[in-house]
Amino acid sequence: MGKYSLICSADGAPSQTKHPFDFTGSCHDNALLKPLYETRKIEPDLSRPGLWKYLDWLPVKSQNEYSYGPVTYKSEGLARELGLKDLWISFNGYYPDFGAYYKTCTFKELHAVVAIQYARENGVDKMVLASAGNTAVAFTYIAEVLKFPVVCVVPEKCMCGVNVPNMLINYAKIVMLQGDYSDALDISKRLCKAKNYVYEGGARNFARRAGLAVPYLDAVITIGRIPTHYFQAVGSGTGAAAAWHVNELLIRDGSYGSHYSRMHLSQNTPMTPMVSAWSAGRNYINPNTDIPKIDNILNAVAARVLSTKYPAYEIRGGVHDALKTTGGLMYAIKNEEVYESGDIFRRTEGRDILPASCVAVASLRRAVKEKKVRPDDIILLNITGGGIEQRLRDLSVLQIKPNASITRDITDDQLEKLDV
Repeated sequence: MGKYSLICSADGAPSQTKHPFDFTGSCHDNALLKPLYETRKIEPDLSRPGLWKYLDWLPVKSQNEYSYGPVTYKSEGLARELGLKDLWISFNGYYPDFGAYYKTCTFKELHAVVAIQYARENGVDKMVLASAGNTAVAFTYIAEVLKFPVVCVVPEKCMCGVNVPNMLINYAKIVMLQGDYSDALDISKRLCKAKNYVYEGGARNFARRAGLAVPYLDAVITIGRIPTHYFQAVGSGTGAAAAWHVNELLIRDGSYGSHYSRMHLSQNTPMTPMVSAWSAGRNYINPNTDIPKIDNILNAVAARVLSTKYPAYEIRGGVHDALKTTGGLMYAIKNEEVYESGDIFRRTEGRDILPASCVAVASLRRAVKEKKVRPDDIILLNITGGGIEQRLRDLSVLQIKPNASITRDITDDQLEKLDV
């Protein structure tokens, strides 16, 4: 089991949190808590399946029924296309012949598995969360696999992407909202107060981040050293913060190098609040200048899952600190670049990938073009989702129907009466 203590990202002080879902504890209000594991040196337990090989660096006591994890491999096709000699890919999706088994086609399965296991071990019997698509898909599927009740608040525009392998849906409830992802966040927190449910915590939930750190951790151990550069698309920024935090643990381990991977993070224009803030040299997002004045941003971006207005940017231990510490860069990727990069990945690597992954590929292409990376650098590209077409060939898919449909001006009394 992963025995750990919690420390504050702002100053490294130990936390005195008294409740397992109090994700601030004695930490500064604007800082993430992060686990410091008793096991200093990570040694994968190869008798365990998937992500559970790294149980010593997960904030849970035991594994559950879920048994999958990322596939790390050295690229040939895309590397040749870009003139790179040491490009590694963390593939998180569905391609069984390739050893990839995420039936929702997204690495969000990893954070759902660990977050639910953490909740179950700490006496929580139902969680509420917000999603622009992939998180709801992952939590719905994993909730049924693990028989754990969850409520997901999802914008109506994203419901078309909420589908899972055909199964009975007994434990997951979907609330469809007329609004965007930021509205879904607000409603999910209000719903918790109205019905006395537990809010899952989003980026503040260190169990969620620990799950999302597994692709980076697996890649470092597979490669044998910490990569020079790390590429990922970001919406909330939770996955990027998770990779940076585990990078710190690996430096503490000492077996894989003593340096940080330079973070190369990307967003899909016009929804690029972190790119805008970082380019302006600010450690905070200014809603007046960094967030586009568009009624429903989901209509304007190819990668809808990256569309949050409230990313983990300015919070201590979040994206700004990760970029600053690692000398990182950010990229604003246009929709046409997203589609083109998806075609290139399919042609060179033989697999279809989700739009957010296409954003990451586009940022790597631009970094090569602008000489932000060298041909012989060790580069890790996180493909956070893929394999939709293979899943459609292999599996029957169920389009999830909402249990309730609401507007963002719903009252607290109405929320309390929702049958979820």
